[in-house]
Amino acid sequence: MKDKYVVILGAGRGSRMESRDPNHSKVAYPILGKPLINYVIDAVKPLDIKDIYTVVGFGGKATEECVKDESKVVWQKEILGTGHALMQVTDLKNKDGDIIVVGGDTPLLTSETLKKVYHKHEKDDNALTICTSVLENPKGYGRVIRERGSYRLLDIREDKDCDEEEKEINEVNAGIYIINNKLLQEYLPKLSNQNAKGEYYLSELVKLFNRDGYKCEAYVLEDAQDIFSVSDRFQLSYAAKTIRKRVNKKLMLHGVSIEDPETAYISPDIKIGKDTVVLANTTILGKSKIGEANFIGPNTVLNNVVVGDDNVITCSYIENSEITNNKNIGPFVHMENEKC
Repeated sequence: MKDKYVVILGAGRGSRMESRDPNHSKVAYPILGKPLINYVIDAVKPLDIKDIYTVVGFGGKATEECVKDESKVVWQKEILGTGHALMQVTDLKNKDGDIIVVGGDTPLLTSETLKKVYHKHEKDDNALTICTSVLENPKGYGRVIRERGSYRLLDIREDKDCDEEEKEINEVNAGIYIINNKLLQEYLPKLSNQNAKGEYYLSELVKLFNRDGYKCEAYVLEDAQDIFSVSDRFQLSYAAKTIRKRVNKKLMLHGVSIEDPETAYISPDIKIGKDTVVLANTTILGKSKIGEANFIGPNTVLNNVVVGDDNVITCSYIENSEITNNKNIGPFVHMENEKC
């Protein structure tokens, strides 16, 4: 079995987030108390990854703080494109295996999707597998160029480099690559920046590999949500709503009652036992762990709280605390760093 390495691209400026701090790290913005980029790390970990590398740039210190316990950090001092980002990961130069490249601003990406893509890459013995998606509005995405009359993948043309006919193509580059690392290291120096943005695009590998007879295939994603990237705060809210629905559905299918899923804000790292009832307007964040048969809410916030069994917690704010069993807390309790 080949070794697998992941490179997460997290160096972008994120100017559309409109922060008063121009160097704020986009991928460090939280959803349900958890940074965007950590959702991506959670998606790649189940693939039996040997090492994860995160490329940081603008706001790099904040990004590094988010990922340092789970990923090696590589700095991209100049933001000159995705190909240039891979050039900075010099630790990979003498590694055997495959490189999986993903964006750090795609918190809706799932492990299930990545496993399917890697299975195809391995089964078809590809040099390069690139994920694509079909969008109604492809503006801003690189277009997938195929051979006329066939499905053969020829090139990826970045949006600003497309002619008018190519702009009508609605199959786009999803920004997820699986690449044979030996070939990647050979071809990275061959990337050109002769394009509208003057950047080194990883997507140019498709054309270069094809030219030299190496097998390239596209995996068309079943769900375009997998490639949804966060560029502004409206998109951040959309991603948050989608993740919240996923989290709440999983909990309910495992025996937790959530009275109003539209107003329950529960981090994906939370553990909740069977027969616990979460009432309206309840937020549970951090590393909280909730036992069985509790009633929590309404209008309650728990952050890094351990709760036993058979408790009632009503209209309260509790942080960094522990509640054992058979307690009745609230209404209007503010508790921090306590045990009861």
